[in-house]
Amino acid sequence: MVKKEKFYSEEQQEIRSFIKILLGLIVIFLVLYFLSAKFMDKKKEYKRTNEAGKIQYESISIGTLLNRADDEYYVLVFDSENVNNSYLINKASLYKSAKDSKPLYTADLSLEFNKPFVAGESYHKNDTIDGIKFKGTTLVLVKKNKIVKFIEDTDVIEKELTTKESK
Repeated sequence: MVKKEKFYSEEQQEIRSFIKILLGLIVIFLVLYFLSAKFMDKKKEYKRTNEAGKIQYESISIGTLLNRADDEYYVLVFDSENVNNSYLINKASLYKSAKDSKPLYTADLSLEFNKPFVAGESYHKNDTIDGIKFKGTTLVLVKKNKIVKFIEDTDVIEKELTTKESK
């Protein structure tokens, strides 16, 4: 007996190769699916917690330094990467907890959105946010959206926060 050879047209050969590739992909997908299902730990299920989001208003960006709702408030501008600032941050938290103290906000110079306000020399002559630059830890007193005090000496900052603490 002589075997008959089947001759396929070019289109038929392309369709056959397409079907082979498609079947190969389906087999690979099924193998991966069953392997992953076998090794997945079904005991650990994700549990969704419905907690209300908390907005914290005490830490601000420097861009919003002059537009707080309070008439008079302090802003402690510091660099959280500087270890020496931990004492002042502690003083600030004590100040916040004292009765009859002015509102105190904090702004971290190490955050990316505050980087445009960092410079080698401090500048605060303008009444706009564009004219403000900080070189390090600074306590700013703002009254009616204008800077009244700009304190850069850490001893004076500590004294300012300590005197307000005892009231």
